[in-house]
Amino acid sequence: MLRRGISFSAIAALILASAALASPSAAAAQRHGGGAGSGGLGTISRPTGVDEKDSLKDFHDAMAVQATGEQITEFQAVVKSTDAAKAELQAFVSGHGKAAVAADSTPANAGFDRTLASARGQNKKFVDAFSSAQKAGLKETLKRLDKAESDLDQEEKKLDQGIQLTPASAPNTDSLDKALDAFANQQLALGREMGITLASGQDLAFTLPQVKRPVSIGSQTVDVTVSGELTQLSAQNSQRIFKLQLVTGLPEVQQNISGIMRAQLDSSGQCGERIAVRQAMLTPATPASLLVLQLHYERWACRGMTGQTMRSELAESDGRVEMKLTPSLDKSGALQLAADFQRTDASGMMAESLRSGMLGDDLRDKVSQALVAALRAGADFKATLPPAVQNSATLQSVKFQDSGAGVLSVALEGQIQISDEQASQLASQLNQALSAKQTSTQ
Repeated sequence: MLRRGISFSAIAALILASAALASPSAAAAQRHGGGAGSGGLGTISRPTGVDEKDSLKDFHDAMAVQATGEQITEFQAVVKSTDAAKAELQAFVSGHGKAAVAADSTPANAGFDRTLASARGQNKKFVDAFSSAQKAGLKETLKRLDKAESDLDQEEKKLDQGIQLTPASAPNTDSLDKALDAFANQQLALGREMGITLASGQDLAFTLPQVKRPVSIGSQTVDVTVSGELTQLSAQNSQRIFKLQLVTGLPEVQQNISGIMRAQLDSSGQCGERIAVRQAMLTPATPASLLVLQLHYERWACRGMTGQTMRSELAESDGRVEMKLTPSLDKSGALQLAADFQRTDASGMMAESLRSGMLGDDLRDKVSQALVAALRAGADFKATLPPAVQNSATLQSVKFQDSGAGVLSVALEGQIQISDEQASQLASQLNQALSAKQTSTQ
């Protein structure tokens, strides 16, 4: 196993007379012309320093565990399969987790179980193919990976048992989520020991790490997640143009939409119109989504008599409105949201005010103002993109989409034009971010 006190360059200097023994490059693209990327891209930089007493032994030990080109490609597929399991678990928690058994009696976590089984199977196949020297040199790292997989297996079984015992309840998956993260981190640690780099400046594609951001909507705060990737479109001289794709996940906005709408729309003035949100539901669709509001309406008249205000109720009713939400970009590239009535089920004064009065305009404006804040979180490049590309990104389109299991997300597309030097900085920053993540979880 490579010791932390040994530098590859220092070792090469010590054995300069045998230049043929120099370390082969372990760099591998996240996607060199089409290979798979990973959810947390990068690697930990090689350790520095040298102990001359055992430098040759450490050098040969390090060479013995280095990944071959085929293993680098296989490792990228392993990491991608684990990322798929993470995404499937998130979809289960956000969607099917609310109803543990589907209508056909299939457990709602069946999709996650299949995806996780595939990830574990690919991991086992990858490790089982190691050479004897690799298994010996990576013995301790493989033990930690095996322990993480065992813990993951136990947590998955607990989830299955919980669904069988209480199928109508939404299970707690916090421990399973932590176990899956630990398993993923041990995989990345293994790649580190094998000298596998998942990001380099020559890559044709980069997967951006997921960022979680709190967003304040009135008195409520919800978290949104932003992830994405860059794919090279063209290169000329030292300039490269990448397609930018970002996805902002809004499951917490959906889960809290009734509270968000009440905080924004409810009114209780003494005179005039009053509105109260009974229930709200946000349904994903592409490219626009649908907001349904169940409303209670009252209209009160006030008049002053002998120093007192007399109030009388003129109307009271319940109604339902469906609003089409369409995101777009203005001329300056700023994200905006239009809210338009698709259907109105109301009668009397309520129907009149919704269709042609101030109530309808007020609802549209307040809904747009409330939800556009969550959409703009993904377009805040200072918070969502690595520093090397923050000032080089431009947006070109935006739309809603269903990310699976009824989870609403916002898809942003644009371009980034950077130099070869900036691409190298980007790769370094992605690697540093992963290194910091691994350090914090070890």
